Parts: sequence; C-alpha cells; structure tokens
Amino acid sequence: MDTKCIDRKMIKTALGVAAIVGTILLFINQYDAIFGDAPVRILSAMLTYCVPFVVFISGRLSNVKE
Repeated sequence: MDTKCIDRKMIKTALGVAAIVGTILLFINQYDAIFGDAPVRILSAMLTYCVPFVVFISGRLSNVKE
C-alpha cells in the first residue's frame, strides 16, 4: 500500500476539520453579512471552507515518512 495515498478516512477527517474551522472563519470574516446589512461574498465564503481542507490534506501528506 502506498503511504502517500489519500484515503477515505483522511478525506472524512479533512471535511470535519474544514467544517469546524471554516465555520469559525466564516463568522469572523462575514459577521456583518450574517448578522448585519452587508452583502454576502459567496466566493470568499466558499474559499473559507476550502482553505482548511487543503491545508489539512497537504499537512498530512507532507508528514508522511518515506
């Protein structure tokens, strides 16, 4: 088995981390849009969830010893 492989468990964990961290960052970055009158920035909101996902996966893969 290739140790640098992305498996289902890693994806599932990354999605969980992205959901938690992304939600916290979304509230920080889009507070006025959520609770006020500012417009929601859709692209920014989507990237807020993508960044923790990519960081988690890349961190896991860079930590694998060959």
